[in-house]
Amino acid sequence: MSYLLLADVGGTHVRLRLLRATGEVMKEVNAVGSGVGDGSFTALIEELSSVLRRTDLNPSFLSLGTRVVLTGRAVPWSQSASAHAAISAALTGASSVTLVPDGIAAYVACLGGSPGVAVTVGTGTIAIAVGYDGEVRRLDGRGPQLGDVGSGYRVGLEGLISACRCADGRRGGSHLLLSAAEERFGRVEELPRAVLAGGPLRDIARFSEEVVAAARMGDIAAGQILDRAARELAELATDAAALVSESSELPVVICGGFVAAVPELQERLAAWFAENTRRVPLIAPISSALDGCYAIAVGGVPLPFAHWVSELGNGEPSRAPTGRAG
Repeated sequence: MSYLLLADVGGTHVRLRLLRATGEVMKEVNAVGSGVGDGSFTALIEELSSVLRRTDLNPSFLSLGTRVVLTGRAVPWSQSASAHAAISAALTGASSVTLVPDGIAAYVACLGGSPGVAVTVGTGTIAIAVGYDGEVRRLDGRGPQLGDVGSGYRVGLEGLISACRCADGRRGGSHLLLSAAEERFGRVEELPRAVLAGGPLRDIARFSEEVVAAARMGDIAAGQILDRAARELAELATDAAALVSESSELPVVICGGFVAAVPELQERLAAWFAENTRRVPLIAPISSALDGCYAIAVGGVPLPFAHWVSELGNGEPSRAPTGRAG
């Protein structure tokens, strides 16, 4: 291996890190994605390829023998020859490709393979829980129509709903959010087009910025949206913990770009845990999904996740090498 390319393809951003075999970071990219696509693995690869073309990380450098470790929502949770075929076709020079399903990379970055819960909150939301007996549970990660509680998308969508309520003269409406929505999307009558299935997730998720800004100005409806987001994320974390352990000492981490960017959400999460449980969560740690990809690349896959992380080398998919349990 001459180089190592780590890739985290999210709902609104694509994050890349290129390293030498020695571990020296050569380049980092945090690019805004298209926010479109059907949520398939093919769409994920198209998004990754598009960002590579837009940067000087052109796929031609892969001929030098680059190992690729990729994570993202559309990465399959089972060994998939078709998924590996799609990425190997797009990154023809890669010496090997490791696929890390959504949520696992962030878990590994924060907790390694040790027991605990990691809730990752970005454009979407997913929780991974590992019990003391090695049991692994996955919660949410169902997409914007069926889940993603407390996520950037969900907060943005609820902000747009509040704008519509205001336009109708209903309770729960916000004049600030109505004004912001009309500035971003045009007349309120046009808002349904913005939330059609298959529309840009990015645009709706980015409206969460307006919700946070309104909450900071004391807007009641915006503050209530953040209250609900914090409660739903905290309940997701505690439900996940209860599924794998009865111990209140099981570590809980709530991480991801959306939580890290919104101190008001962090404060509400801390308050919910203080009022409702003895658990003391670690909120918005510095470690990222790319750090988890790097840990997997150099140390192997922690044993609890060995069943889900796969690797393509020499043209055939296989289980990725495992590391220590914790």
